[in-house]
Amino acid sequence: MSEEILKEGGSTASSITVAGTDTALRKNAIGLPEVLFQSITAMAPAAATATALSPAIPFAGASLPLAVFLATIACAFIASSIGQLAIHIPSAGGLYTYISRSLGARWGFLSAWIFLIAQPLLLPLVAIIWGPYIEGLVQTLTGVDIPWYVYSILGNIALFALTYYGIKISADVSLVLGAIEITIILALSITMIVAVGSHNDLRTFTPVYSAESGLGGLTGIFQGLVFAFLAFVGFETAAPLGEETTNPKRNIPRAVVYSAIGIGLLYTVASFAGVNGWGIPAIQGYAASPAPWADLGKKYWGTVGPIILRFAIVNSALGNGTAGLNATSRVAYAMGRVGTLPRVFGRLSKHQTPGTVILIHSLLSIVISIGLGLAYGTATAFGLIGITLTLGLLLLYFASCISAFVFYRRERPQDFRVWQHVIVPLIPVIILCFVFASQVYPVPPYPLNLALPVLIVWLLLGIVYMLYLNRRTPEALERGKEVFLADSEKEPTGLMSGLL
Repeated sequence: MSEEILKEGGSTASSITVAGTDTALRKNAIGLPEVLFQSITAMAPAAATATALSPAIPFAGASLPLAVFLATIACAFIASSIGQLAIHIPSAGGLYTYISRSLGARWGFLSAWIFLIAQPLLLPLVAIIWGPYIEGLVQTLTGVDIPWYVYSILGNIALFALTYYGIKISADVSLVLGAIEITIILALSITMIVAVGSHNDLRTFTPVYSAESGLGGLTGIFQGLVFAFLAFVGFETAAPLGEETTNPKRNIPRAVVYSAIGIGLLYTVASFAGVNGWGIPAIQGYAASPAPWADLGKKYWGTVGPIILRFAIVNSALGNGTAGLNATSRVAYAMGRVGTLPRVFGRLSKHQTPGTVILIHSLLSIVISIGLGLAYGTATAFGLIGITLTLGLLLLYFASCISAFVFYRRERPQDFRVWQHVIVPLIPVIILCFVFASQVYPVPPYPLNLALPVLIVWLLLGIVYMLYLNRRTPEALERGKEVFLADSEKEPTGLMSGLL
């Protein structure tokens, strides 16, 4: 069966043949609300607030809000760079296609290879969250104690079914789950800020409370930033839905940018409220608590508080898993479609979803979450998986910022702007350099120090595989640049016009 491929920057279209009978994702299946909440639920606001930010406190201390605010600025600028590319390159490949078109097919393939270790790890990461939290919630409500890994397995099975049977179903569920978790976290944050009143300390937005004193406290802030970025991971996951979204050249940039800024502001408010609500003198107890926001819920909402917060976190983790499955399966599908992964990855189910990829991803999630959770404990496993996937995605963010500059300078010189395509990408690139440096020295404790070596080994394997592809099927690498969407939608003249 043939598919039209729109080649941006040219006037001709070509076609290729992909094995299988159903090769097209369902076009116009979702709109702006669904694709926006794809990014929002992929960030898992409630789970990230309650779990991802806590490991930053041993480094950033009570200056956690400063680390979160810096991450918000950086991610807003990264989102802007990704949005600039999404205007002209709507594709299920997402960042893979963007980087391939901008920096070349080989850099694009390596970006996709990194994506295939980073983004899929989101599912086992949140399985380690929902498992223990459901265990605690069920035990509180019924007195029955079932091991956390049982719930992790059941959750993975449920999410497989949800994402296999169609993007519309899973996107609608994500919208509902995302709205619930945002409401709960924002309500508790406002409750704490009002209760603390005049004792709220704005110095938490400075390095004064950093636990690491180097560089005037900035060392601790930059070490803590990797966990702050972990809370943001996922805002880019709207991009792989470009072939299934109405008006993708407007709605994908909107989803990426709106989610990064909106949830970043939520994190900033929540971290400020949490630090002050807990009490700055006792802030290390925040990091030591296995469920700090459940503790805060009990402190400010009484006995019903922990139940509400545990529900919100479980809700958030499941929403995150849904969005992660959707994003990962679309990129793997795009790679299978062009031949950089085995063709089986490029086949769709009768529901027009990448069923094979969804199944493989779900099975790997069960193995990784339970294996590492039992080996290291869920808290340590969370840190190891979280740092590994965050460093991988930060590399992709780094490449995306550079891609925005190169793409507009080379392919869209008439639209090139110094502020949008030089200054905006450069700021997060500088911040990301400091974050990576902080992961090299001082060396994190074991087993968190395994994250960087694991990523390096994976990247080396990708280089070897790319050299093999370059020798056997170089045309497959080049196809990574192509957009499988003959879309007649008028392009916005720039990011700002696309966002309005």
